Amino acid sequence: MNRILNRASVASQDRPQSEKVPSQRRLRRILPKIATSLISTFVAVSVLLALDLYLHHKHGINLWGYRGPAVGKKQAGEKRIAILGGSTTWGFGLTAGQDFPAQLQQRIRHGAEGPQVNVLNLGFNNDGAYSFKYTLRDYAYLDYDEVVIYSGYNDLRDPNRLVFRHRSPIFIWTGYLPLLPAFTVDKIRVWKNRMITGDKPVVFAPPNLKDSNAQTSGPLEKEVGRLSNSRAPDPNQSETCPSEWQFYCQEIYEVADRELRSGKRVLIVTEPYISDRHVQQQRALEGMLNKRFAGQANLRYINLGRTVDLRDPALCWDGMHLTAEGNRRIAESLAQPILEMLRP
Repeated sequence: MNRILNRASVASQDRPQSEKVPSQRRLRRILPKIATSLISTFVAVSVLLALDLYLHHKHGINLWGYRGPAVGKKQAGEKRIAILGGSTTWGFGLTAGQDFPAQLQQRIRHGAEGPQVNVLNLGFNNDGAYSFKYTLRDYAYLDYDEVVIYSGYNDLRDPNRLVFRHRSPIFIWTGYLPLLPAFTVDKIRVWKNRMITGDKPVVFAPPNLKDSNAQTSGPLEKEVGRLSNSRAPDPNQSETCPSEWQFYCQEIYEVADRELRSGKRVLIVTEPYISDRHVQQQRALEGMLNKRFAGQANLRYINLGRTVDLRDPALCWDGMHLTAEGNRRIAESLAQPILEMLRP
């Protein structure tokens, strides 16, 4: 190495002075440009990071991509509950703390005696049953004791293979979830749709509560169907999932089976009924659970289909997403079963 450096030095000394001067001049011109570029990049990255941190703060999402405060190392005796779902779990349209996982946390914390219990809201907008296994793998380090699956709406149409967090390579590589790219793309998509179609925000126009024969139909209803006023029968569920719901049932089965084999407790919950199609879907799910998990003490199913009337504006602001009061009722219905399942 010394020999190579010596040769380079001799070669440099042998160059005519006329060649050295232009090289120095070029270097003096290039260095300011490099410095300017580095400073500009640093400023741009700092601004984007600040905007991203603002979005985390605004939506109550911690740096690791789940709503609510980040939890640290699990303490001795501490119990953790991971709640999976889509926007109805995440709390779309509500400020952090109004979603039912946060209200459930408050309810348990104020009323429970014994070990500390932390409720982790791992839901995210548009996530369906397919995403749940990925979410639980991503957050396995949280060392949760119980899994609550609150699902149905996002699997009423074609198979839903969206995994929101996996849209970000940074999250996959580091565990940090940047919100700015995804939120910007989604906002642009909304603006584009409004410019092209002139659509208003997608809001379900519920039937006239005073007229059971009303034919009012909104965008959301066209997507998921209507819920008839007559109560669906509570049948002895069929032994297998109909082909229409096979993808959904299989995804729920796989994630539940995996967690049970890992020693976790699993609570599967039906969201408030949104349509007759949703009733059929959940009937198929219950039938699958009864057959494939018969006698499994660590798995429980709860149907909250009739707990909240989605046509009541005091409980549901758009026909799908619940108000703070609607979320309070869900939290109230889940508190006791969740605590019972945590007991040895």
